[in-house]
Parts: sequence; C-alpha cells; structure tokens
Amino acid sequence: MSLEPAVTRYTVRAEYFEGQINPKTFRAAYPHYAVLASDPLVIEPERGSMVALTKFGAVVFWNCSPATQAAILRELKELPGVSEQNLEVSDSLEVHVGKTEDKVTFDEVWLQELTLAKVKVISLALGQSVALDRFERELSNAMQRTEPVAQALAERGALILSPRRVLRSVGFAMGVRAAVLANLTLFDSPPEAWESEGIAHLDTELYDHFDLAERLSAVNQKVAFLADINTTLIEVLSHRKSHRLEWMIILLILFEIVYSLVKEFTG
Repeated sequence: MSLEPAVTRYTVRAEYFEGQINPKTFRAAYPHYAVLASDPLVIEPERGSMVALTKFGAVVFWNCSPATQAAILRELKELPGVSEQNLEVSDSLEVHVGKTEDKVTFDEVWLQELTLAKVKVISLALGQSVALDRFERELSNAMQRTEPVAQALAERGALILSPRRVLRSVGFAMGVRAAVLANLTLFDSPPEAWESEGIAHLDTELYDHFDLAERLSAVNQKVAFLADINTTLIEVLSHRKSHRLEWMIILLILFEIVYSLVKEFTG
C-alpha cells in the first residue's frame, strides 16, 4: 500500500524513552489517533505525518510538526510503564520518495515509493540505532565504574573500594546488563523483511548504514565482560568475608585461651 504519493520528502526523527511502550495501552489512552499498523504501532496524527512507536522505547516521527511532536511526547510521559525521555540520544534522516531505486546513502534513504512496510522497516532501524546509543552510553558508564576496581584487583590483588561501594558498582552494572538483555531480542529483523526481497534488501542496507551488527556485537561483548567482572567481585567479597569470619573465630579462641591462662595463674 502506497502512502501519500504527493509527499516526496520526509524528515524522520527518532527519540527514546526509558522503559517500554505498550501499544495497547497507548491506543486505549488515546483512541482518537488513526492507526495504520499495530506492530510496531504506526499512527497518523495529521495528514501527511506519521509516528511509529516501538515496544523498546523508541519513538519515530515522520514529517511531524513541532507541536505534534510535543503533544505525542507529552502523552507518552503520562503512560504507565514509561519513564522520562532520554534527552541524550536521538537521530534523524531524510527519506526521499519518487527515486529510480531504493537505496540508503550517507544520511538519506531513497525510495521509489513509500509503503507501510517500508515505514515500519525504516522506523525500526532508526529506533534500534537510538536504543543502541542509549545502551552503549550506559555500558560505557558501567565499565568506567568497574574497570578501576578490576585493574586494582589485577595489579594489587586487593579491592580499592569498600564492600558497600563495590556492591553498588556491581549492582549498577547488573542493572545495565539486565536492561540490555531484556531488549536485545527486540533487535531481530522485522517480519516484513521475510516476506519481500525488496524489503529484505532495504532492511539489510539500513542495518549496514547504522552498523547495527557491529554495535550489537560490541554490546554483547561488554555485557559478557560485566557479567564476568561482577562474578569475580562477588567471589572476592565472599572470600574476604569468609577470611574475616575465620580471623574472628581465631581471635575468639585466642581470647578464650588467654582468659583461661590468666584465670588459672591468678586464681
């Protein structure tokens, strides 16, 4: 199905919200929007514009006015399960319709015609890129907090932080890891890519354009590193605690011996 043949240029912009967007909840809360597709949810807030809402938190605007964007963002903030908008990550590209072929250039997408399937594929790719940007930032932050601890452990054989601070670092890293793993399954190719060779080719070009494969691989490696370092730190803390208990027992035994000797010789 071709969409708005009179429109030949679309400005597409993706924003990101913490948490997940439930399409059914959004439709129930705002039934006045015309729905073009359900997965991902694509609505038409006004003629000539569209908004794609992904389950993993990305919101993709197609030719939406600033007022429309502000209204959608405000409505999303009021949905249960959706946290604040992440203002650090966003991305955009231009989509040109009426070209001789479908292809992806440096910062543009050329299409012979715009169909709903192409809207979904482009929206998902751009949304995935923005979501990955958020995960990459969180993972970098987590690694910056854990690497000094790991380095000190390797060089000195000891922890440089208190047990409480180590546990906070581990907890932060585990939270980031859990968030990444919970969303990685949403980065699979859309069903449309399996139904059309042309859509599959466009999806592959977009995947390459945003370096999604390499970035996903890097994210997985960092997640694995955090899992390993977390396990090591927990083991070190546990070992340290067991040593403390052993020393406490030894000291108690010594105290009892000394007390008995003192009592014997003074009695």
